[in-house]
Amino acid sequence: MKRRAGLWRVLYWFAILAIVAEALGLTATFRELKRRRAEDAAELAPDQIAAVARLWPSLTTTQRPEVLRALSWSGLNYRVVSEAPAAAPGEAHVRAIEAAVSRRLDGAETVALIHAVRANNPGNWPLSSLPVRVFVRVAPTEWLEADVRGELGARFLGVPTGFLVGVIGLLLAAGVLAMILREGRAIARISASLEAFSATGAPQPLAVGGSPEVAALARRTLDMQQQVASLLKERTAMLGAIAHDIKTYVQRLKLRLDLLDDPIQLEKAGRDLDAMNAFVEDALLLAVNAEPLIEARTFDIADIAVQEAEAAQLAGGSVSLRREDEGPWLIHGDPVGVSRALGNVISNALRYGGEARVAVGRRGVHIVTTVDDRGPGIPQPEREAVFVAFRRGETSRSRETGGSGLGLAIARGVVERHGGTIAISDAPGGGARVTIALPAAASHGKAS
Repeated sequence: MKRRAGLWRVLYWFAILAIVAEALGLTATFRELKRRRAEDAAELAPDQIAAVARLWPSLTTTQRPEVLRALSWSGLNYRVVSEAPAAAPGEAHVRAIEAAVSRRLDGAETVALIHAVRANNPGNWPLSSLPVRVFVRVAPTEWLEADVRGELGARFLGVPTGFLVGVIGLLLAAGVLAMILREGRAIARISASLEAFSATGAPQPLAVGGSPEVAALARRTLDMQQQVASLLKERTAMLGAIAHDIKTYVQRLKLRLDLLDDPIQLEKAGRDLDAMNAFVEDALLLAVNAEPLIEARTFDIADIAVQEAEAAQLAGGSVSLRREDEGPWLIHGDPVGVSRALGNVISNALRYGGEARVAVGRRGVHIVTTVDDRGPGIPQPEREAVFVAFRRGETSRSRETGGSGLGLAIARGVVERHGGTIAISDAPGGGARVTIALPAAASHGKAS
């Protein structure tokens, strides 16, 4: 996903650079056109027609046909007519060309005509490939007619071939890029909303925008978040009700145990009821950790680590605690939940590894807590599976040897509820290492 996002970013900047290069090229071309006009470049059709008209009075009768033949070519053909020009049916005047030639001849009478029906609109003459007939009065009864063919924009305006196409392409590219950016921002908002919802379980506000399809996707995303959040609340309420009722029956059974006479059976039944009660509490806690974190405060996770390490030591466990750097190691969240998660990880290390070595430190913007053991470790393919509810490190269903199978699932739920991560790797020297990374809470101030 990150590689794909980087590729799109490269393509985006490449498109930006291409548009900037095109804009610079068109700007340079436009400046060159202005320079040519300022210098009266002789290769333009108005200058050529004006030059022939000025030269005409100085030519002899025999020279005039020869000069016209020498200057004529497929794109610009000259001849002399005696009749005054008039617009035929379907023709229209091209005022811009008439003004350009007349200005070069100090106001000489000039007429420019184009076939308006085929050109569709005489105002679009620079884009037309139809000929333009330009008439200039060179004598009381003589008109110099110039038939201009080919690229009229290049001939009359000095616009090079492809200039207008380049302008249109630049505008289209800019419009397409703007649309891509608009859709990209809308999709990025949807992605951010889903990521936040995945981390917190709370529906996230989302601005609906973009194309109709993307806007519909945003609305469906909001609806989905609302439905999932509602289902999570219903599940938690249901589990809470079930847990409450089961615990009621557990208490009743404990009261009835007092009526038993066999101490051995009494002790066994009491242990079973305690295990059942603990299992129900674990299941309820697992459901609660799927809910959004509503109430939170800032605390030092080192204090939590000390409490859990001391509690495990009092229970006979071999637990050590090491601080990798100077504190405080503040995080913002639910200290009870974090304590339960860390306690579960330590208990898991003691159960399967016989020892728990806890270390707390800061790595960038995260507070990282590691718990190492000296057990056989966890194979790479099974590391993700141990975080699944009711999945245990050993295959028996005995609670004494394998627990309920909810410890690491609860730990992951608590950690992800706080926007952190939990992962398993190999510990130095053998065994397994569980790494908990939680966002540092420097912006939340001191621990409360």
